[in-house]
Amino acid sequence: MFEPYLPVIPLVGLALLLVLCLPFARIQKLVLELSALVLRLALLALLGAAAYLWFHPGALPAAVMDTYNTFLSTYPRLKGVVPGPETPYFGICAAALLVSVLLPLLAVLDVSRKLGGWRLCRLRALAAAQQAVGPPPASAPTVHRVNRRSAADALAEAVSRKPSRAT
Repeated sequence: MFEPYLPVIPLVGLALLLVLCLPFARIQKLVLELSALVLRLALLALLGAAAYLWFHPGALPAAVMDTYNTFLSTYPRLKGVVPGPETPYFGICAAALLVSVLLPLLAVLDVSRKLGGWRLCRLRALAAAQQAVGPPPASAPTVHRVNRRSAADALAEAVSRKPSRAT
């Protein structure tokens, strides 16, 4: 039924990706919003899977077991550190490792998302206006030498103005 339309689907996907790569602020904000949402949902699903494996450690897929065995054959010293897949702690340890690695990426996406959109346009306009005006003239800092005697007098006067506390 869909066979005549099959060559069109990859072309539509390619055109959509082309549009998403364009440097328009609204499109960039949309990409950031969707990326942050997908990553946040993936992290929540990963934590949910870790909670499920806590109660059902035998439900671990065979592909995960193969990856775990390959990992331990590559790094045999970690055999005593990493819990076995048959224990309830395995899912929590694996999820904690992945979430702790991906959490900074989520923070970067959130900050970029908040700066994106109209705020990004405002920042670009402000930067362009600053460039057109030019940098402010640099003035030499003035150094005021402070006499020790006048500094001590100022401190003594400030202390004498404070009300005394009754103890």
